[in-house]
Amino acid sequence: MPETLEDGCTPIGTKKWHWYNVEKDLIEQGGLRKEDLLIDPFSMTSHGGGGIYKDNSFYFTWVKDHFLIVSAEEDNGAYKELIEAFAKVVGYKPFAKYIEPSNGLVTTEWDKDNPKGRYKELQEEGKIKLEIIEE
Repeated sequence: MPETLEDGCTPIGTKKWHWYNVEKDLIEQGGLRKEDLLIDPFSMTSHGGGGIYKDNSFYFTWVKDHFLIVSAEEDNGAYKELIEAFAKVVGYKPFAKYIEPSNGLVTTEWDKDNPKGRYKELQEEGKIKLEIIEE
């Protein structure tokens, strides 16, 4: 992914992961099929966006080399493939998975800085079906 970060309308010195590079990276580096993936260009912000993979809507938020959060409507085989693809692209594995109480979305988190501390925060927040993802 680092090679696809580009300048954008972000603070000076920061890089943006444009929608077309998110899509390209998930296909080329993550191994997803182009026919199954659509990143919504209008959903993108400086640190996230959304799309559809195999008819499963998903949303992601990230800060390079710090964390990634991916949420989707369905916890199915397509979601597992999407999580594996994101892990390949960002270069490190997720540490936790849960159901978000406020909206019922299945969510997977990566934390490069302090996964144990973040896991404790998730417990305190009362996430449903919170589980550690073993490497």
